[in-house]
Amino acid sequence: MGKIAVIGTGYVGLVSAVGFASLGHRVVGMDKDREKVEKLKRGELPFFEEGLEDYLRSALESGKLEFTDDVSYAVEGSRYIFVAVNTPMDEDGSADLTQLLEAGRNIARNLKNFSIIIIRSTAPIGSLEALERVFEVEGRRKGIDYELAYNPEFLREGTGIYDFLNPSRIVVGADRKEIAEEIMSLYEKINAPKIITSIKDAQLIKYASNAFLAMRVSFINEIAGICEAMGADVFTVAEGIGLDPRIGRTYLQPGPGYSGPCLPKDLMALIRMAEENHYSAEFLEAIHKRNELQKRRILWRVKEVLGGVLIGKTVSVLGLTFKPNTDDVRNSISIPIITRLLKLGARVKAYDPMGGDNARKIFENVEIFQDPYSALDGSDVVLILTAWKDFRDIDWKKVKDSVKNPVIIDSVGVLRGLNMEGWKVWMVGRGYL
Repeated sequence: MGKIAVIGTGYVGLVSAVGFASLGHRVVGMDKDREKVEKLKRGELPFFEEGLEDYLRSALESGKLEFTDDVSYAVEGSRYIFVAVNTPMDEDGSADLTQLLEAGRNIARNLKNFSIIIIRSTAPIGSLEALERVFEVEGRRKGIDYELAYNPEFLREGTGIYDFLNPSRIVVGADRKEIAEEIMSLYEKINAPKIITSIKDAQLIKYASNAFLAMRVSFINEIAGICEAMGADVFTVAEGIGLDPRIGRTYLQPGPGYSGPCLPKDLMALIRMAEENHYSAEFLEAIHKRNELQKRRILWRVKEVLGGVLIGKTVSVLGLTFKPNTDDVRNSISIPIITRLLKLGARVKAYDPMGGDNARKIFENVEIFQDPYSALDGSDVVLILTAWKDFRDIDWKKVKDSVKNPVIIDSVGVLRGLNMEGWKVWMVGRGYL
């Protein structure tokens, strides 16, 4: 097997680079951030991901993995070039391809031998055609100097390296079957369903998968609202639904809405792709609308507790990351909710077991503490936004004596089953307990 280059060492790129090296391939990870590269060379992660650091250090020690900030070094001699740069959501909801096209331009300018360029980034229909034009402008000929393919990732933050080595499926899309088969051979040590298809089909598999997951979250939040209105328990309902093998249990956890670096942007990009191709994706739009409503419902509960006026009130927020067991706050549900609380005049004190440092880069007017007790001191209402199990270990009896008003809005149901005597608790899908 030839050398593998991975362009971009964000979450997807780094997990992919470490994963391929762990499979025995020679890999060079490239990132233009020199400080990050030096950190990776020392075996240090730029973000928290359980288990990944051990794999990283093992791959470095074996000599199978190295890092560079020099794109020419990464590209030279690489038979396979995986591109894993960010494709964030643009203002109109479509995918911003700036970084993807820049990466393509840099690769094209440094190609010396034939390479297979595999897009690992989540990229919409038409993006690979745009890359072809970039390569054409740089004088590179498809089929002679390079080939393009698409290999979507299905990695969950918190279990990324496990998911790479134990995937639910591996999908490779290419115009030529032999190219797709060659890429698939990189995964020969992995026992998983393997699908070879067209580039467009591979792209839509990725987008449709995330849209479906977003739909499940919006669905269970809709059911949660119905349960609250009728006096039922959404957690019991979700358990009963999930036992149906046609449905399953995953992504049936009610909460303040889906968020994070993938589901929101991928759903909106799919909606925009449909519109650009003269199809109105009304069902997908309803998923997004329901998610926006869920955020507002949580805010309504806070305002209700505080009598509609937040000026001079202290809201203690527990949970800033988009999900537990990560330090990632990108597109977290906490961002729009806290931003709105601040605009309404509230003082916001916050705590997160891992995301505090990253959150400080986003929020200027939020007091973020190193422990939950400092964040809860003097609170008029406690708002739980992330289902960290750590919050169950808080001495709530002790906290009750330090708050102004013993009320909790548990938007994720993390306090289920605890004795919260002396507290007034509103829980998603159950109402006031």
